[in-house]
Amino acid sequence: MPRTHEVPLSQSSHANKVTWIAFIELVFIELMHEEFVNVRLKSSTFSPFVWGRICDRLNATLAPTYAYTIEQLKGKLNRFRRARRLLNDLISGGTGWGWDSQLNTVIDEHGCLEELYRV
Repeated sequence: MPRTHEVPLSQSSHANKVTWIAFIELVFIELMHEEFVNVRLKSSTFSPFVWGRICDRLNATLAPTYAYTIEQLKGKLNRFRRARRLLNDLISGGTGWGWDSQLNTVIDEHGCLEELYRV
């Protein structure tokens, strides 16, 4: 069955530009994680079959309000990847920022965050 789900026009005027609320992002991430664990992926790429299954499960969860295409889901995953790379560069790029995994807090060696909050 072809996966040509439509996104409501109120959500977007362009097929790949849709509104992602936090709940939908969380469901999408959980579905990808389940597939990653269940399928035991050896790379960072899902097969077309797995993408179809993720798309169907997400749309079933959100129906009838939202319906996403596989292309939109792939685009969102790519935006997640870019954001993660940006955060990683920020934390490890000699900015003085870091992450304390024991305390689950940001390390700010130079007081930059305090400066940002004052602005």
